[in-house]
Amino acid sequence: MGGNQKLGALVGPVFVLGAVLFAWPNIKARLDFADAPHVRATVLSAEYVKGAAAEVTLAVPEPVPLDDLRTGPDGLAPGDTVTALVRPGHALLPEQLRRSLFFLPTLFAAVGCLFTAVGFLALRADPPTGPTDPESWL
Repeated sequence: MGGNQKLGALVGPVFVLGAVLFAWPNIKARLDFADAPHVRATVLSAEYVKGAAAEVTLAVPEPVPLDDLRTGPDGLAPGDTVTALVRPGHALLPEQLRRSLFFLPTLFAAVGCLFTAVGFLALRADPPTGPTDPESWL
């Protein structure tokens, strides 16, 4: 086995860590809104800049901002009625917690695990050469 495969033992965990960091906002939102009540809400304001949501405020009954606008729906207009998951001071729409948001991070984590396994198998199959006696290090 080549030395390049041994690098998988280092590169694999970096991929896994990157996947977790990339998915962290979605993981945090799922944990935060796991048992949040579904409430009918009215859109008070919706501002879009270049097709992306810049600010969306819902009335449930007090005004609360919509979190994580990058995964929010397009085309909301003031007066629209939506179902929202509400926590004190902020809200999310159920569509923002869809499982498809985890596809890419899961793929990266799987590739990282594969790289790690291949790297450790390569290290076990081809142990370091040279003196391994601790006295020879001096």
